Amino acid sequence: MSNRSIRWLLNELPGLVSDGVVDDATADRLRSRYPAPSSLTGSRLAIIVCAVFGALLIGSGVILLLAHNWEHLGRPARTVIAVLPLLASQVLAGWVLVRRGDSTAWREGSATLLALALAAAIALVDQTYHTGGDLESFLWRWSLLLAPLPWLLNSSSVAILFLAALTWWAGAAKADRLEVIWLWPLALAVVPHVVSVMRSDRRGLRAANLQWASAVFLCVAAGLGLEWRVPGLWILVYTGLFALMIAVGTATRRDEEGVWRRPLEAVGVAGSVVLWLILSFDEPWKHIGWHHIHNDERFHQAASFFDVALAVGLPLAALAAVTLILDRRRHTLAMVWTVSVPVAAIVWPLVAASENTDLRWIAALAFNLILFVVGIASITSGIRSQNLGTVNLGMMVIAALTVVRFFDAEIGFVAKGLAFIVIGIGFLAANVVMSRRLKRAEGGAP
Repeated sequence: MSNRSIRWLLNELPGLVSDGVVDDATADRLRSRYPAPSSLTGSRLAIIVCAVFGALLIGSGVILLLAHNWEHLGRPARTVIAVLPLLASQVLAGWVLVRRGDSTAWREGSATLLALALAAAIALVDQTYHTGGDLESFLWRWSLLLAPLPWLLNSSSVAILFLAALTWWAGAAKADRLEVIWLWPLALAVVPHVVSVMRSDRRGLRAANLQWASAVFLCVAAGLGLEWRVPGLWILVYTGLFALMIAVGTATRRDEEGVWRRPLEAVGVAGSVVLWLILSFDEPWKHIGWHHIHNDERFHQAASFFDVALAVGLPLAALAAVTLILDRRRHTLAMVWTVSVPVAAIVWPLVAASENTDLRWIAALAFNLILFVVGIASITSGIRSQNLGTVNLGMMVIAALTVVRFFDAEIGFVAKGLAFIVIGIGFLAANVVMSRRLKRAEGGAP
């Protein structure tokens, strides 16, 4: 039972007892069976937020004060100033672990301060002794030093900061055509902390924030980590990734309240819709596959193989998740949302192995059909379960498809008109079917 349902039941029990619906003994058993959910109160959340932002402001203020007189200081003084805040923040973090280890606010605040002190120390020492190099070098060393902190200090804010720094490094390195194959092994350092938070407080705000950060990181890193030697592999990678997110998110959900508590599903669904809209054009299907492999630039051989591993492994993992962990009766809609994986697995090799332009149009048409089918399925499922959010989601998918096709310059007015007429007929037919089902559900005449 969800937290919202438990709170509703506990609030209704006194009235039920006074009305004679249940007796006191039954009410006590219900209270013991469904205890009040423990969650962050507003004051506790405010304390944590204030601690994190306080650490950020203090660290930023110290940096600004030092920067004002930095040019007038000698190297020894600069070194002491660079290292002293780092040592002080380490002492504070150690004291927090010993004396305030059960306080989330103290842990998050001290860990954030230590992370900022690490960045400041690296930057100041590099500037003083000219030992640094470029932005990529700074971000890489900072990421390496941040990697164990989320687990050691049990800090979710530093875990999110670590993922952000690692992503920033990968983006900067990729822009300079440097190798980023170590992105994935280093990112695994945050897994122990995520697992620990999910086990201790899976429904809490920290768990939701960590899942959002991890989901966004995976979406960005999937593109930055590719070597892009074989054009078009990103289609398979992202198709499999978003489907895997939807499957895992659906299987692990336990009636969480709101979209924020369902990050994997939200990111997977949003990413899938955007991806399908892109693939509904024929442009992404041009010049892909092994016939257009890039040989005129330097490519890292191991990273190129890793691209293929992602392009094959993620779709297979998504199909395995759909088959093994989803219930066909309870998760029918989620399974519909993952239909792009087998479709991409069929059309991508065909388009990649041939120069026939008709195949590109077939691939684009397939993803147009996916958008239409998934949209109608979402609307139908939402009506059947009386879930307004699911109905709105399906309507948004159909609306996005209609808008994209209306402004598609490669489709003539006649074809657009006929397509819109067919879609309109489909909407009317679906409306008739859903209206009858609603009447039957409400007890009216069919």
